Amino acid sequence: MTRTKSLTIALAATVAAGVLTLATATASNAAALPPKPSDPGIPTSFDYRDCPQLPSGADPAAWRCEVMVANIRLATGRIPAVEVPLTVTHSEGPLPDGTTGQVFGAMHARSVAVPGIPGLRIQPEYAGHADFIGNGTIRGSIDIKLRLQYPGSRRTCAIGSDRAPLTVNSTAYGPTQWVSQQPPIIKGEMYDSTFAVPGVNGCGPIVDRLLDRGFALPSPAGRNQFSLVGYYSFRTHAELTGQA
Repeated sequence: MTRTKSLTIALAATVAAGVLTLATATASNAAALPPKPSDPGIPTSFDYRDCPQLPSGADPAAWRCEVMVANIRLATGRIPAVEVPLTVTHSEGPLPDGTTGQVFGAMHARSVAVPGIPGLRIQPEYAGHADFIGNGTIRGSIDIKLRLQYPGSRRTCAIGSDRAPLTVNSTAYGPTQWVSQQPPIIKGEMYDSTFAVPGVNGCGPIVDRLLDRGFALPSPAGRNQFSLVGYYSFRTHAELTGQA
């Protein structure tokens, strides 16, 4: 075993040990209604550069691009809750066959330090599927993975993957609130405490096992928390420069 590999494993073991130590003083993440993250505040502007191209035959005047600016709160396994600013962009509108279509644009989230665990950072990333049309009480669904960053970590090191993601199905805390008509700005608050969290992968076989043990992963449905407070706005594609 090389010196670099030994050092990486040692650092990962230190991170895992930090989680185990912290876990003795941390309450379970299971809860019927997760706490909300802090309010990010009403954005002064929305960035439409990630609006996707429309499907063939879609009417730019009938399709709108939506941009959400939010704070999310995540708590998984033994990992303490983290609050992450993020932006999500997608478009939706009628298809020629009369059904409603949607196209994902992008998700951008910051890398944030995990409280109480020196050297560990987490960054949520899109994992290949989203549905923001809503279905009954479910306001939206998105697959994510959690990039893990610590000294010596691999770029592929993450909780979950595109093949085995965290699938979050958001339910509203209450009704949405219009805070502005021009431009249109709507506030929404959502949560999910029913999703499961897969194990660590891409960090190296030994490190994967160390971190799974330290983080108590995989974590079954009902023992993890997601919540969101955000604001979204929209424009039709006909209104967007270069999209009409």
